[in-house]
Amino acid sequence: MEPRRLTGLRPQVYEHPSDGAALDALQNTAGLETVVRKLNEWGFERLIRVQLTGSYLRVTPDNFPDLHTLLVRSAEVLDLPKIPDLYLAPGGEINALTAGVEHPLIVLNSGAVELLSSEELAFVLGHELGHLKSGHVLYYQIAEFLPVVVGILGAATFGLGEVLSVGMQAALLRWRRMAELTADRAGLLAVQDASVAITTLAKLAGLPPKHYASFNTEDFIAQAREFEAMDADKLNLVAKWLS
Repeated sequence: MEPRRLTGLRPQVYEHPSDGAALDALQNTAGLETVVRKLNEWGFERLIRVQLTGSYLRVTPDNFPDLHTLLVRSAEVLDLPKIPDLYLAPGGEINALTAGVEHPLIVLNSGAVELLSSEELAFVLGHELGHLKSGHVLYYQIAEFLPVVVGILGAATFGLGEVLSVGMQAALLRWRRMAELTADRAGLLAVQDASVAITTLAKLAGLPPKHYASFNTEDFIAQAREFEAMDADKLNLVAKWLS
C-alpha cells in the first residue's frame, strides 16, 4: 500500500523531545555561533559537495530509476519541497548520510541497496530527509568537522581556539545521537509501516543476511525496551551519556 502524503507536515509534529532538549542546550553553548560563522567562511559546504560529487555515482530518473522513484516518493510523503541529489557510494555496510544546507544531498552505500528491500530503503531515505526537514544538517556538519578543526588549529588560530571547548564537542555529540531519534520517526512516517522500520533497524544493528527470514522482531523490541529501562539506574544513564 502506498503511504499517504502528509501535506503540511511540520517537523515539530514528529521531532523527539530529547532532540529538542539537546539542541536547546547546544545552541546555548558559548562560542557555537563563532564556529558556524567560521566554517561558513571557509566554504566547508562547498568542500563537502565537491568531494562527494567527484567520488560517487549520481542517481537520476535514467540511472537507477527505482532509487530515484523511492527518493521522490519519500520526499513527497514528508512534504519536503526541495528534493536533494542522491548518490551511491561504495561500501558493503548499510549506511547513508546527508550533507549540505543550501544544496543538500544524500549518499547511500551500495551495501544498503543490496541488503535492504525497497520499503526498507524508503525508510532509510525518509530518515535522511527527516534530517533535512528538521534542519539538522548544519550542526551535523559541525559535529563531523569540529574534531578535525581542533586538531589543525591547536590552541588558538583564526579566533577559534578559545571557543573549541570540550563542552561544545560533548554537547554536539549528545545532540547528534538524539537527532537520530527524530530522523527515525521521519523514516517511519515515510513508509507508514512499523514492521519495515523494525527490520531496517535490526539490519542496521548487524542482523546477518542468512538470518533475515528467521529473525524474531519481538525479541528485538524486548531488547530495545530493556535498553530504555536502563535509564532507571543513574550509573547506566551516565554510561549512556558518555557513550
